[in-house]
Amino acid sequence: MVWLLANDLDYEKAAEVPLAMRFPFFEFSSFVHSETKATFLKENQFDADKCKIIQNIDYPGWKYLHEMTERRFIKTHLPFSLLPPKLLETGCKVIYVARNPKDVAVSFYHLNRAYRTQGYIGDFTQFWKYFQKGLVAWSPYWEHIKEGWNRRHEKNCLFLFYEDMNKVDLKPVIEKISNFLGKQYSDQEICLLEDHLRIDNFKNNKSVNNDDHKELGILLSTEENFVRKGKSGGWKSYFDDDLNTEADIWIQENLKSFDIQFPITK
Repeated sequence: MVWLLANDLDYEKAAEVPLAMRFPFFEFSSFVHSETKATFLKENQFDADKCKIIQNIDYPGWKYLHEMTERRFIKTHLPFSLLPPKLLETGCKVIYVARNPKDVAVSFYHLNRAYRTQGYIGDFTQFWKYFQKGLVAWSPYWEHIKEGWNRRHEKNCLFLFYEDMNKVDLKPVIEKISNFLGKQYSDQEICLLEDHLRIDNFKNNKSVNNDDHKELGILLSTEENFVRKGKSGGWKSYFDDDLNTEADIWIQENLKSFDIQFPITK
């Protein structure tokens, strides 16, 4: 959505150029261990094209971005404290997307099971324990959220909730991001973009669904797709009564320290 809105809804280029190249994931290379990369290369040793791609999966994001000559778009899960201190003073625009902790944990659980660069083989209950204790990447969760929440009023920061981005009516979010980026689009153009972003279309969009990672063996075909359900509230299928009670106590305790309120989902 962001790339399209910033690039005059250039669907043709968006289809031709993979999202990973248009919107590089800054820290992905840090998750690629040399032994894991060697395994991928061995598994694809008879396919020169695949090996060429695999050779570059641990190429540092900062180097790739440094070499870019076009306007740069950067994806990162890093908190503000690990980004340049004057980031919001340079003219750079930051869109911070927050999500309720239960759905974050479920989504991250599936990602860690699906990506062989992560290699998680445990169950969700154990993963939640790691998540709650801040023992997974990009944690601790609450400190991360607080840093984004505390910058939400700065002119170059747009704070959004994931829950508002997967509603039936995407127009309010599209318009909010458009205005933030200094872009204006007609109702017809917004309707076309809404349709483009529907979850079924999203799942079938080869430039964003990471199916190429399945072909390379980086993403397990036995796990759920990279683009899953695109809905909020899926956590209810993973938390039993005891775990949910424990999670609620943890959440309420942490919410005492700041005034964020996550959108209510059915």
